[in-house]
Amino acid sequence: MRYVYVIVDRFSKYARLVTMPATAKTEYVIKLFKENRVRDFGLPKSIVSDQDVRFTSELWKAAAAEQGTQLQMTSGNHPEANGQAEQLNRAVQHLLRHYTKPNQVDWDEKLALIASLYNNAVHSATGVSPNSLLLTFKPRLPLDFLQPENQPSAAPGTLDFTYRYERLMQQAVEQMHKAQAAMIESENKHRRPSTFQVGDRVWVKSSELGQEHGISRKLMPQYFGPWEVLDVVGDDPDGPSHVIRIPGHLRTYPVLHASKLAPFKETEQFPSRRLMLPPTMDGEVDIDDIIDHGEMPVPRPTGRGRPPKPKRQYRARFRLHTDPKEDQWFTRDELMQTAPQAVAHYEKLLQKGKRQIE
Repeated sequence: MRYVYVIVDRFSKYARLVTMPATAKTEYVIKLFKENRVRDFGLPKSIVSDQDVRFTSELWKAAAAEQGTQLQMTSGNHPEANGQAEQLNRAVQHLLRHYTKPNQVDWDEKLALIASLYNNAVHSATGVSPNSLLLTFKPRLPLDFLQPENQPSAAPGTLDFTYRYERLMQQAVEQMHKAQAAMIESENKHRRPSTFQVGDRVWVKSSELGQEHGISRKLMPQYFGPWEVLDVVGDDPDGPSHVIRIPGHLRTYPVLHASKLAPFKETEQFPSRRLMLPPTMDGEVDIDDIIDHGEMPVPRPTGRGRPPKPKRQYRARFRLHTDPKEDQWFTRDELMQTAPQAVAHYEKLLQKGKRQIE
């Protein structure tokens, strides 16, 4: 087993956690969804999911259309749109750390326990546990025999049962409104009017760029750039979007919200600091041309003998980067591994005398 298939109810926060192998096909995912959601709770009106290949497949779309379910998918760069599932993922990871062995071979065996702990705990958004809200009663827990019943339970179908459940639903709705208001107030405290103008250079959050090949996003720098602001889109003073001159090899949409940008400050305090240039999707950076070259002195060995020959280095310009400050120096050996054609073309021009040695 490789993945956890998370199914969470939008209102009650009730969750089902299902283990799933990495080789699971769309047919198997549909089967799991029917067994863990449709069989017990009926057909959902809508489903919010990420853009996993199983959820973007035509088979999944056809299955949703047959049961009258609307599909809503989040952007790959904005997983917070499905924040309910993201919060549940963090809670599941936190709980699993306390119960799994160091070699992590038994995590799937603990998943039922984790789901029980989560569904029986009071949720901060509703003020009640997901089980109490969805199942209309509080399931018996292992330590309940140590505590006497504080309140006798009403039989389903009676007026007392209906009154208690309607009051519980009303309390949950009121608590959710309070939680939403608190979150909005907290976000507004950190919100500042955007001051980015056309021509400014800004840093861009690395989470907005495409996934790099073989690189862990958790270890990447938080920002890349700086790049120029080409245009301002929208008139919202608290959050307009901006068109950024992002290099073409990154293959991402160049319109970014102000919250995804950070101001760039020119400084001479760190002259050796290199600009943050992310790699391409195949792990390399596209070099457009070699602009200049020079000789890099090599330390002379002790003793007699001829002095070593200086190594040649080249100043390379990256594709779609027009600012000379973004040029970088590489040794010939480094460029021969990544851009041998550019080196051959430059040296051919040197032989013809079309390039002057500095």
